[in-house]
Amino acid sequence: MEQNTQPFAGMRVIDFTRVVSGPYATSQLAMLGADVIKIESPGPGDEARQMTTDSDMAAANMAPMYMACGMNKRSVALNLKNSAAHAVAVKLIEMADIVVENFRPGVIDRLGLGYETMRKANPRLVWCAISGFGQTGPRSSAAAYDARLQGMSGLMSITGHPETGPTRAGFAVVDAATGMAAAFGIASALVQRSQTGQGQYIDVAMLDTILSAMAPSVAEWTVGGTVPGLSGNQGTSGRPTANLFRCRGGYLMLAANNERQYQALANTIGADAMLTDPRFKDWDTRRANAEDLRVVIEAALASADGETWESKLDPAGVPVSRVRDMQSIAADPQVAHRALLHAFGADDGGIGKAYSLVGAPFQFASGGPAITARPPKVGEHTEAILRDLGLDDAEIAAVTA
Repeated sequence: MEQNTQPFAGMRVIDFTRVVSGPYATSQLAMLGADVIKIESPGPGDEARQMTTDSDMAAANMAPMYMACGMNKRSVALNLKNSAAHAVAVKLIEMADIVVENFRPGVIDRLGLGYETMRKANPRLVWCAISGFGQTGPRSSAAAYDARLQGMSGLMSITGHPETGPTRAGFAVVDAATGMAAAFGIASALVQRSQTGQGQYIDVAMLDTILSAMAPSVAEWTVGGTVPGLSGNQGTSGRPTANLFRCRGGYLMLAANNERQYQALANTIGADAMLTDPRFKDWDTRRANAEDLRVVIEAALASADGETWESKLDPAGVPVSRVRDMQSIAADPQVAHRALLHAFGADDGGIGKAYSLVGAPFQFASGGPAITARPPKVGEHTEAILRDLGLDDAEIAAVTA
């Protein structure tokens, strides 16, 4: 195998997923060379295609939520209740390396396409089932959405301010984490298959995933006996200089967690009291007088804006960032240097304007992840894939009827 060959090159993924968690998982495989065939219902397809306040994008069935996870995939529109279309789905699975689905437990079995049925014809099949609570257990059949899991998992109990109450994360963090967990599970099963020659069934649950991601917070209770609460913007170190502070015209997130960083912060912003006032002589007294320390720091920071303070504090060795929006970070030189955003032209995707999509969160020295194709329209590749399967015109008409 050539050194620049992508790790999943030559592998076929049949993708029955929709919305975020599953499509995010399969997008990671697609960027690493897998041939991902997305199975969608005829018509609107994946409901994520409509999840936008932009009426033009909704009308085009190309909402940003869908497009963010749609790169490098091919779309086939199949009505699985149509016997001819069902037979195509069976054939695709029989030829696949990987199947990913996020139906509620039991649904794909009722469609006659479940793992136990399909592995008889394809024993090397790696099957990944994503659900809210797993395939078994008292909650297994319950509907699950990111917001529900953020509330149920305890995530919201540690996110927010005591004064204003819990808040959800600003993005679908449970969905995204679950997608990444699924991709890792699939990669692990493929390594196992290379050793055993046999496929694997992977049961990925959103609740399991977010609890795993929050393992240190969970351990505060299960090991330490303390129930963590709302911590606002306080850093996990508990240091009062690892927090959000006002500056002129905005906010700075500081992460001054050790004595050297604390002293550099004080010297750079000109807050002599941080070094001379006995209330701030060590971390214990600083914690006990955290609000007084905040007053001193914010009085000094009020003399300049966040960008100015970044330019001074960063070279001084103080971890810092002004709070930035998506427009700002997308234009950051570091993001450009890492080539994290892949640009598409106005003719790519049917939305009538140029756009960019985020690539993989890691790089290889060679043969690594890449975005090579725009997100497909619903059923865009149906005829081509059916012909690859050997169907003639009459058979294609029966499938697409």
